[in-house]
Amino acid sequence: MKILLVPFAIVLMAGCASQPVAVNPTPSPATSATLTPGPSPSPSSTATPSGVPVGTPVSPRVLAPAPDLPFGALCSTPIQTTANGNAGPLFCRRGEVNVQAWSFYASVSASILGLGLNPTEGQAEAAICDDFNHNHATKPEETNGYALAAAYYGWSFGKDPTLVMYQAPPCQ
Repeated sequence: MKILLVPFAIVLMAGCASQPVAVNPTPSPATSATLTPGPSPSPSSTATPSGVPVGTPVSPRVLAPAPDLPFGALCSTPIQTTANGNAGPLFCRRGEVNVQAWSFYASVSASILGLGLNPTEGQAEAAICDDFNHNHATKPEETNGYALAAAYYGWSFGKDPTLVMYQAPPCQ
C-alpha cells in the first residue's frame, strides 16, 4: 500500500506545484476597457483622455472678422454654451482653433479677433477694452476671445493683455 501511495503523492504534489493556465482569464478593471471595444464615434465627437475633442480638420481660410489667414491650424467640433454665456471647446486636440467657437465669439470679441497678425501689446489691450466697453463682452467671454485670437495669429506678449479688464477701474 505504501508503494502505491508514494507515486500517487508525488504526482499529486507535482500537479499542485505548477500554476494552472487559465483559459478565459477574468480581466482586471484596468484592462477591461481595452478588451471591450465600443462603437466607433465620428472624428468630430471623439474626445481624448483629457476631454479635448479631436475635431475635424478645416483647410486654412480667413475667419471673419480676421483680416489674415491663421498662423496655426483650424478644426471644427461642436460647441456647447454655458449658463454664463461662454462656449467651448475653443480648441481641438492639437491646439487647432475651433471655427465654431470663433464664430460664436465673433460678435462680442470682434475687436480682438479682428486685430491681425502683428499688434503691439498696447493694441491688444485697446482691442480688449473696446470689446469690453462697446461690444458688451463679459470678462470671461473676452478672455476666451483673446485666447482664440492669440492661437489664430500666433501672438505671444510679455504679459497677459486681458489683465487690463481686471484693473480698477477696468479698461481705463
